[in-house]
Amino acid sequence: MNDYSENTENGPETEGQVVKVGELKPNTKNIILTAKVVELNEVRTVFNRKHNTEHTVMDILIGDDSGVVLFSAWNEDIEKYEIGKTFIFENAKTILFRRNIRLSLGKYGTSNDHEDIDEVNSENNVSEQEHETYRRFDNRGPRSRDPWDNQSL
Repeated sequence: MNDYSENTENGPETEGQVVKVGELKPNTKNIILTAKVVELNEVRTVFNRKHNTEHTVMDILIGDDSGVVLFSAWNEDIEKYEIGKTFIFENAKTILFRRNIRLSLGKYGTSNDHEDIDEVNSENNVSEQEHETYRRFDNRGPRSRDPWDNQSL
């Protein structure tokens, strides 16, 4: 991984990590990745109950010579992705969705056209590997214990 600083218009100065798809790990931020669109899935509509808004989302399989990963494009950004086009994803992050890695642009991430990638390794699908999920905040109190076990007090 290579690091470099970048000052973006939409966010604070960040340390970007230039990575290959095969190197992606769960819950990583400030990723810089170049990948080609391999597959476009169906557009679906989702509803955000918190903000009472409706959005469109498309899962897109993108990749480079080290592997492929799912990326979710939202709303008006969906239209710019086409099979065979290469993009550079900057200030992206990885998230876990149903225990699988996804690449996400989040609030400050961008994707722009980039020079073409020749080879894509479709054999290594990073999004098919399952990962453990951890709660950031667990407000449920201590884990339950056996009331007859005096050592757990």
